[in-house]
Amino acid sequence: MVIVFDMDDTLYPESAFVLSALSDVGSYAEKKWGYKNFKATLEKLFLEGEKTQLFQKAALITQGVTMPLKQVEELLNYYREHQPPKLPWHTDALEIVPELAKRYPLGLISDGYMPVQLNKAKALDVGRWIKEVIFTEELGRAHWKPAPTAFKLMMHKFPGEKFTYIGDNPQKDFIAPRQLGWKTIHILRPDAQHSANIAQNLFPAEHQIKDLTLIKTLL
Repeated sequence: MVIVFDMDDTLYPESAFVLSALSDVGSYAEKKWGYKNFKATLEKLFLEGEKTQLFQKAALITQGVTMPLKQVEELLNYYREHQPPKLPWHTDALEIVPELAKRYPLGLISDGYMPVQLNKAKALDVGRWIKEVIFTEELGRAHWKPAPTAFKLMMHKFPGEKFTYIGDNPQKDFIAPRQLGWKTIHILRPDAQHSANIAQNLFPAEHQIKDLTLIKTLL
């Protein structure tokens, strides 16, 4: 059995990276352009549930101006290059992953922009226990989930094995692995970025759990 994880909101709270990156971006904008209270406003908007155009909204609130597109692009690039020194694992993930690593090969399949995902993985030090890591962005945007490419590649690395995939986003995480005959487990995180998503294409996960330590009862 090979156990493969999603990363964001499965192993750690994605909001931790977002808040770290927004803090970095906010400080940068305040220093470079003199945007007052920009950092605090970015963080407040995100915590209030805003997900899009945060830079533009913060500029309008704090400066009363429309942020030039050039500045938006500069801040977006700065955000994507953010390198947090460390990110916190979910407590249940930190408990179960090292234990599973002693018994099973572990893998990771995750969507997202590069180098953002690489920086997250480095801050989490996922390589301590998870040896086979596939970031779908490296395969090309067309191969992000729900495309099956990354899952087939993982199967190629472990011929003849059975597979389990654990993720948090029912909209895309479980379609391909279920079609390929994998066991699928949906970790329910109430504060996850995709917690409100609904499974599409009639391919929800076979199992739902609220604590990753329960994986042991399903293997």
